[in-house]
Amino acid sequence: MLRTLSLIFFSSLALAEARLPALFSDHMVLQRNQPVPVWGQADNGERVTVEFAGQVKSTTADAEGRWKVMLDAMPASAEPRTLKAGSISFHDVVVGEVWLCSGQSNMGMSVGESADADREVAAADHPLIRLFTVAANPALKPVVDVKGAWSLCASKSVRPFSAAAYYFGRKLQEELRVPVGLIHSSIGGTPIEAWTRLEVLHDIPAVATRSDAEVAEMIAQPEVTRLFPAARAAWEEKHAVRPPAIAESAKGWADFSAETTDWKKVRLPAQWGQQGFKSGGVFWIRKEVELPTTAAGNPFGLNLVWISEQYDTAYWNGEEIGRAADLPPEFYTQQRRYQVPGRLVKAGRNVIAVRIVSATEKAGPWVSGHQLGLPVADVSKVGDEWLLRQESAFAPLTPAALAARPKPSRMVMRNVPGSLYTGMIAPLVPYGLRGVIWYQGESNAPRHAEYHPLLTAMIQDWRAQWGQGDFPFVLQQLVNNGLPYEEADRPRDSWPYLREAQVRVADEVPNVGLAVGIELGSRYTIHPESKQDVGHRLALVALEKTYGQAVESSGPRYIEMKVDGPVVRLAFSHAAGLQAKGGELRRFAIAGADRKFVWANARIEGDSVVVSNPEVLRPAAVRYAWAENPEGCNLFNGAGLPASPFRTDTW
Repeated sequence: MLRTLSLIFFSSLALAEARLPALFSDHMVLQRNQPVPVWGQADNGERVTVEFAGQVKSTTADAEGRWKVMLDAMPASAEPRTLKAGSISFHDVVVGEVWLCSGQSNMGMSVGESADADREVAAADHPLIRLFTVAANPALKPVVDVKGAWSLCASKSVRPFSAAAYYFGRKLQEELRVPVGLIHSSIGGTPIEAWTRLEVLHDIPAVATRSDAEVAEMIAQPEVTRLFPAARAAWEEKHAVRPPAIAESAKGWADFSAETTDWKKVRLPAQWGQQGFKSGGVFWIRKEVELPTTAAGNPFGLNLVWISEQYDTAYWNGEEIGRAADLPPEFYTQQRRYQVPGRLVKAGRNVIAVRIVSATEKAGPWVSGHQLGLPVADVSKVGDEWLLRQESAFAPLTPAALAARPKPSRMVMRNVPGSLYTGMIAPLVPYGLRGVIWYQGESNAPRHAEYHPLLTAMIQDWRAQWGQGDFPFVLQQLVNNGLPYEEADRPRDSWPYLREAQVRVADEVPNVGLAVGIELGSRYTIHPESKQDVGHRLALVALEKTYGQAVESSGPRYIEMKVDGPVVRLAFSHAAGLQAKGGELRRFAIAGADRKFVWANARIEGDSVVVSNPEVLRPAAVRYAWAENPEGCNLFNGAGLPASPFRTDTW
């Protein structure tokens, strides 16, 4: 009996202890020069006392067990002190600058994946920089805490940490000489809607209905996913497009030494219909690649990217390395990445072969050579040439048959409106912050017209939820990406309009800054490797606008245009030392009233750029770097910062 009573007594004591969120741990950084919230859970009516740096604050847990105290504002201090909350103690607590770092994969890309990784990791001994990574946790229902813990910045902890955030924080710590805390919360490939509170999205007409529909789709997905395979199989049987076994005549087509004289030479990406086929069927694509001796024996991931609404089986040097079609919830629409075993990887000639079953000719492999992930020094030399051969053909499908085709629910939790705010941002509120850096937008480019109201609303709501005033928001503008084009008019590109939306938000919403990196990207990856430059430019904006340092944080910014006959004069702010980096000015286009843009001759005069083209006698508009990848754009100022892409028209 005595032992039982003792267990009950000690169990009650354990339940009565204060409990704090994961953000409160050893090595944490508290925000200087403003009141600091400390909060958590306890039993109803329990008295909780918090002690730190000579302060003692007490409160009582409410009926739901919630409690919060506010520590008085404190100056920065690198002295390692102890914060006590009830019977819990957190050690090595410092006071300095705390920034939340969020967005999609360009914020998530780690130091270990970025340029000069080994050198940077080896030198990352910065005990006054503290790192906290929020574990991925999209959620539809309210979440009260996150998973994670503060760590000192060192080689081991920095390698998997956000590169953009680390280089941003490193520059701040160098300049401010105070502790810096970086809270990293990002997930790749995610839209801004997922990072925005669902109630806020309801106030934006352009997205309200779609947001509710996507949430409903996610809720219904388990049942839709359960029913889909049988419905798909029945449809395929009915219309005779069920994937067949490999025909006897096609066996050996994946082999290293297969005869290919009857195969057709094609360029990919392309749909089957673009290759001359009138219906779906079973297709093979094949490509020979040359690998260096350094690749031999080393495994790697082969990226076949999108092979949508199809079944595929991939081979490397004649051996199957993977297949897809039955992975819920995306089923046969997910991206393909197959691991090639090291024993199959040879120096010199290697062969990729893929068997693809497509119900219609409107499908096809969306595979570019530079995206394959091959272990070669220069991916641009891989090329897009493949061999193609059809194994068998299906009968053409009628429009009615296509309309009746079952569709899987493709929604993934990380993309559901509100899910990342609920699971990965809301639990951080109201931890004391100086501000936010935000690198996101690639996923929203196809719907760029919505981005200005979405980003504006998200910023305003995060500030409202934190209740710490209009804290700084520093945006990273999208960098250049994709293959450049020679034509001056690129109406199909969506990224310039997304960049323009980012500029508008920075201009219109108080205390929002913009870092430009239009030349930092690449033709072959959406992720600029030089996150040092990204972090540095984000830090420059914070140092100037938040901390009042006398630094230039912006490249040239377009102000206005004046037309003088056949010539247009463009005026800029932040134009001291205006220069054409690396030669004559490039990527300026000019148009008359016909709205047809042609490349312009451009030259610098003082803090202006003069633009003309003899074919445009009455110019009406000018655009600069107005493309997804305006490779070669080179208008900079004396601080070495690039001009943001712009247009003078509203066409």
